[in-house]
Amino acid sequence: MPSLVLNFAYGTGPFLRTVELALAINDCLEQAGRARFKILVPWVYGEKQKQIMREEFGEIIDRKPEEILLEKALGNYLKSFFFGEKNYEASLEYYLDNYRKLQETIESHFANGLTGVTFSGQVVPIAKKDIALSIARAPRVSFPVKPAYYTSFAYISEILEHSLYEEKIAVSKTLLKKVIPLYKEIEDRFALHFIAEPGTFSYLGERPLRYQSEISTPPNAALPPRPDCRRIEKGLYVTVTGIPGLDHLFREASKIGLQIYTNKPDLFPGSRKASPGIIGCRNILLHLARSGWGAVWLSLFHLVPFITPEYDKDDDPEIYFNNLCLEKMGLGQTYRGQPLQELLEFGREYRKNAEDVKESLIEKYGTLDGLKYTAQKIIEHYSNL
Repeated sequence: MPSLVLNFAYGTGPFLRTVELALAINDCLEQAGRARFKILVPWVYGEKQKQIMREEFGEIIDRKPEEILLEKALGNYLKSFFFGEKNYEASLEYYLDNYRKLQETIESHFANGLTGVTFSGQVVPIAKKDIALSIARAPRVSFPVKPAYYTSFAYISEILEHSLYEEKIAVSKTLLKKVIPLYKEIEDRFALHFIAEPGTFSYLGERPLRYQSEISTPPNAALPPRPDCRRIEKGLYVTVTGIPGLDHLFREASKIGLQIYTNKPDLFPGSRKASPGIIGCRNILLHLARSGWGAVWLSLFHLVPFITPEYDKDDDPEIYFNNLCLEKMGLGQTYRGQPLQELLEFGREYRKNAEDVKESLIEKYGTLDGLKYTAQKIIEHYSNL
């Protein structure tokens, strides 16, 4: 069975979004009577990642136990570059100093074949010749696999270029200028580039394409299933980022004055553990999260007002522009200690804006399902090679 390999940025959202897209590709192939791919997922976050993936994809893992495989060495290589253990500027400095060496190491690793591990611990060797393609989400390195497909909400090089002119972004401008060409080098290597909307620079209106191979898409995240809303009282949901060191962004949530449901209850005394799926319940009045696009789109799908912490100087500059975008488009509000009533009043404005955005996406693409939309275009391209 041929394989595809995933390549993603730091945090929980990117590995979930790439697995979702890989499964959407497999579902489209199966519906057409074609074989599914094995999916190789870099194993970056140990048992925590494994647990999250089982929560999200448990049905397919149980039904097809050798379809989704974890690859530990690739995970370790990616983790060495990821923002989280170090602040953003320190991670960029490390990236600049070690990029070439790590690229060589990754290429050698692929040449020797990869080692997948099932969720039950079975080892599955994968020869390089059996890796058919790569799916990436805002990648920090490139894999020696062709064709490769880029998915994101913006180009990393583009975000860093905009950062050169923003005083509120404290990262060294000299460092940014040195790193930008490395990201452009990575981005140049992809066969197709999928940029979802709304995304980081949607507030700027129509933007010129960076590549002839660029394709805009609806949100490339799974459309949420109908949630189980039994025993859900009025409250807010807090999605805590999977990035180490940023828990402090969410401490103020307790001051809003609503029952908190969250994926990380140890941060909030008296909170209740629940999956983000309950955001679709009528009694969830607000969604508080760092403004990663997976969280933003989840609110958009459910029309639940999105509230985000202020940009932290040690955070990724992407978040600065995401916050700016959300406020300019009326798709989110930065939390600065506003009373609950003010946040709820914003909710009425939010829902109107979100409904308008959803209608415009359906008019443009015919669907909100960016996963299936992107998967079909990848299969079409791959099949014509």
